[in-house]
Formats: sequence, C-alpha cells, structure tokens
Amino acid sequence: MRLPDFTFPGNTLPSILSRAAEFNAYIEAVNAENFIKAGVSGEGEPRVLPGILDSIEVSDSLLVDDAETDGKSGSVKIISGWADSDVTITLLLIDIPRGTGNALVPNVTRFDCLREITRYFKQMKDGRPRVYTIQHPHLKAWGVQEFLFNSLKSSESRGKRIITCTLEFDEFDGVAGKSQDRQLGAAQSAADAQDEKSVKPVVSDKTRRGLGELEAKYAKL
Repeated sequence: MRLPDFTFPGNTLPSILSRAAEFNAYIEAVNAENFIKAGVSGEGEPRVLPGILDSIEVSDSLLVDDAETDGKSGSVKIISGWADSDVTITLLLIDIPRGTGNALVPNVTRFDCLREITRYFKQMKDGRPRVYTIQHPHLKAWGVQEFLFNSLKSSESRGKRIITCTLEFDEFDGVAGKSQDRQLGAAQSAADAQDEKSVKPVVSDKTRRGLGELEAKYAKL
C-alpha cells in the first residue's frame, strides 16, 4: 500500500519547522514499508538491507497427522498445532549514484549490494547457521520475528541494470520446537506403553500355574 504524499501547509520556514516531527514520522513510515531491516539475533542493532522491497510473502499451515484406529477402517486426523512460517522476500537492487560535478556515477553498484546480502545471510557460528531478526510491518502483523536463512536467488535482465534478489526464510521458534518434541516423545511413550500392555499376558506365568493347580484340585470334588 502506498502512503499518501506529504504536503506542507505553506512554504514559509516557521510552518515547515512546526511540522518537522510529523515529517520525520512520515519518512520513518515510508522507510518501514519500503525497506527491510535485518540483524543477527542478540547481536547489535538490525541494519537496513541495500535493496528496495518489491514483495513479501508469508505462509503457514496446520500440522496434521493420520493415525490408524484399532478395529476400524481408515484413519483419524490429529491436529498438533501450527507449523513454522515460511517467508519469501523479494528485493530490487539498483546502482546507488553519487554526484561528481554535473554527472552521476555509481558509488555503490547493484553487485556490491548483492555481495553484502550474500555475505550477511550466509554466516555460520560453530558450524551452525545464525538466527536472524527481520523487521517489517507485514511480519509484525503475523507476530513472527526470528528466522533461519533458507535460500537466496538472484536474477538480472540485459539492459535493465536491476538485480531481483529473492530471500527465503524459515521461522525459528526454539520454544515451540522443544514443546513439539516433548509432545511427540510423550505420544511415542504412550504408544509404546500400549503396545507393551497388549503383548504382556493379563496374569503372570506363576499365577497361571497356581490357578491351574486349584482347578485340578477342585475338579475332583
């Protein structure tokens, strides 16, 4: 959604200064909608990625398992919660020029931007991928913040001088993951206990022998 254009009530300095704070808030809103902030979780402030936001997509789905029921045909659906969200962000990388007299020359090229993004999101620590935070109003509405970087794609058409960069992320939710592991572990333990119960005889061999002796004894009476 495009924000409405900001207009001043007049072109005199006092009127402009009186709305300086409002104008700054407007610029912040424009930046928040058109750029992505990302950072390594727990390590400093997030940075603005060097690309213009083209699109953002978030998807999620239910965790559904099929379970067989004893003595019945077919299966039942077991709902165990929601899966981790998948996020796809597409950025447009352009040459960022600077003025030199009467000419504009690329100060930071689109290839520099792509190189920075690639290096930033392919970080590893102790052989494990880093956890990233991503800030955008769209993600805030979903209530998701931390992600694992999944994949990066880039493409460029001849003559357009624009790189389309697509980043894919998987939601990182350590607490939910541990909870799911515990639930699966508990379910497996219950299933194992049920199997063990079905295999074990109702009474022990010793008790069965005692009942057999009693039956033989009282059969003569």
